Amino acid sequence: MYSNRTLIGNWLDDTTLEEYKLRQFRKQMKSGGMMLAKYRSMNRNLNAPTELTQASTGIAFDDRVALYAPHVPVPQNPDKKGVLLGGRLDSINIMRSQDLEDGCVLAGLALPDICERNTFVITSPDYCTRSGEGLKYYQPFLLALSSSLKRKRPLYVRYDPDPCPGLSGPYPLYLSGNPVCNCRWRVLPVKKPDVTRFELEGQRVPVNQDIVIKHCGTNLNLGLDPKKCGIGFNGTVCMPIMKNCLDVYKREEFNNIWQIYTPVPDDQVSQNNSTPT
Repeated sequence: MYSNRTLIGNWLDDTTLEEYKLRQFRKQMKSGGMMLAKYRSMNRNLNAPTELTQASTGIAFDDRVALYAPHVPVPQNPDKKGVLLGGRLDSINIMRSQDLEDGCVLAGLALPDICERNTFVITSPDYCTRSGEGLKYYQPFLLALSSSLKRKRPLYVRYDPDPCPGLSGPYPLYLSGNPVCNCRWRVLPVKKPDVTRFELEGQRVPVNQDIVIKHCGTNLNLGLDPKKCGIGFNGTVCMPIMKNCLDVYKREEFNNIWQIYTPVPDDQVSQNNSTPT
């Protein structure tokens, strides 16, 4: 490359340099090497619309569901509540891949629609085929990313207890391709004054009702911290936490409450999932 004061024929190198930059820009746009092209490809992959399993009698294995925190305030909009758990790509990961891969973290996303980044499939933690079998309270299960199952490379929600300081970062949850014991979860009912958790043990997990998701390896509750937020390509996100947030009555607080969301009318859910007294 010549300097800007070098003559190329009867023209200065400035004009030739601008033409060279324009050709390089068009070449990178066509090959997808520009950040703008990578961002568009990421939005097509992560925000592609998807459909959840229509289940009103309860959650079953191999159901496509979404994890919804109904009582957590939306970042930058405290008057609105409701956050979905989903995958997240940062400016470093997007240069390597425009889709969720092994090692990508999860966060609380204030997305209005259900898409591939926040759709999970409940799978069996062992080698038994449990397709269609109802998920019960206290029964271990794995959460697999729905889009990864389509690619024949399943990714599971994982939490490693006591990681090395400084290596895990502010996002403790990430996707892993190895279904180890740190990927196992279980569902607990919320504490109620008229029924105990012991009485509900073995009952089928309902849809669109408040539950508690607990990590099997550490006995910690999955939650979201609305006070700890991060900036991403889709705005502000909530950082997940692994902590038993309890009040003075030993009941889970709002950031430990989840719902396994499926698009079912509320009247049908309350009729089919009546709590025994």
